[in-house]
Amino acid sequence: MSFIGRILQSNFPKVYTIVTSGINKMILRSRPYSIYITDGLGGSFKDYLVKYDMPLKINLLKRDLDPESIDLVDVITKRVMNYPDEGNKQRIQKNAPIIGGLLPVETKSSQQSMRQQIHIETKEIRLPTQMMEESVFYFYHGLRLLPTKVIESIRGQHFIDVGAYIGDSAIALYKYQYSKIFSLEISQKSIDRFQLNLRNNKIPSERFLVINTGVASSDKEPPIQMFDTGSAGFSPYRITGRYDKIEVQRKSIDSIVNQYSIEPKFIKVDIEGAAMDFVKGAQKTLSKFRPVLSVAIYHNPIEFFEVKPALEQLLMNYTFLIRKLSSQVKFNQIHSEVVLLAYPNELLN
Repeated sequence: MSFIGRILQSNFPKVYTIVTSGINKMILRSRPYSIYITDGLGGSFKDYLVKYDMPLKINLLKRDLDPESIDLVDVITKRVMNYPDEGNKQRIQKNAPIIGGLLPVETKSSQQSMRQQIHIETKEIRLPTQMMEESVFYFYHGLRLLPTKVIESIRGQHFIDVGAYIGDSAIALYKYQYSKIFSLEISQKSIDRFQLNLRNNKIPSERFLVINTGVASSDKEPPIQMFDTGSAGFSPYRITGRYDKIEVQRKSIDSIVNQYSIEPKFIKVDIEGAAMDFVKGAQKTLSKFRPVLSVAIYHNPIEFFEVKPALEQLLMNYTFLIRKLSSQVKFNQIHSEVVLLAYPNELLN
């Protein structure tokens, strides 16, 4: 500490605290960090858009979307094409302008508002603070953004949580009064924590069922060997590591729905790059039950550009929205938590 610093601290402690706090904030704001695009969960966005007809892919994705969704697609496309992939990530200054500009959800006012609301809504929830993600405990996987009639249609119904992790979604979505949530998870480590977390949050055992299975495009997919990290990013695309090796069974959503007599009215999907497997293996379920959907589509270009057109072909008379459910932009959060929301239009009648 400098001589002047010692004098201030000894004789004017309040002034010292204010000055040092301001200096520390300036340092943090200017300290460099990485911004990069995920390319390890199913391929590089850049390679994909070079290989395929980029204008066609973008136009198919934007077709019949609302203006906010179209703006988001344009911004995310600029980012994934201009920021480096993870393997080539570089340090940038925090005050560097964000490519595409800030989305409405990424502004400081939005961040502050969401933090305050999360603090209010999670007072009774027993989970570590770092688990209170905006996408889960503010947006509720996008349900907060949907019309009231859509929300009322799913209350008291079956939910499916594809990619359950440690139960954070099952806990958050309990607010929407599901009769039962069927939670699919491939990590046994996460399942153990899931069971504990739901008990700690006093969710009755008859209101949930956690199913240890991966999601496949068909029931002919063989099991795969994986190292169980128990992490939020645990994925069939990441099969190496130094953890306990497990064999993961895979089933289609159609067979799971049939096996457990599920009648889903809301399905949340966040499976680290495998959303197209969900779509291909859920066609009977989606056509029969016409559920409300929240599908994470940011992990790889196939999810981002192909899930929505595939669902459009299958589900007539649906409204589709694309939203980013996170205010963060550093690291790969520049394109993370982008979800496709969908609901059948008859719910508004």
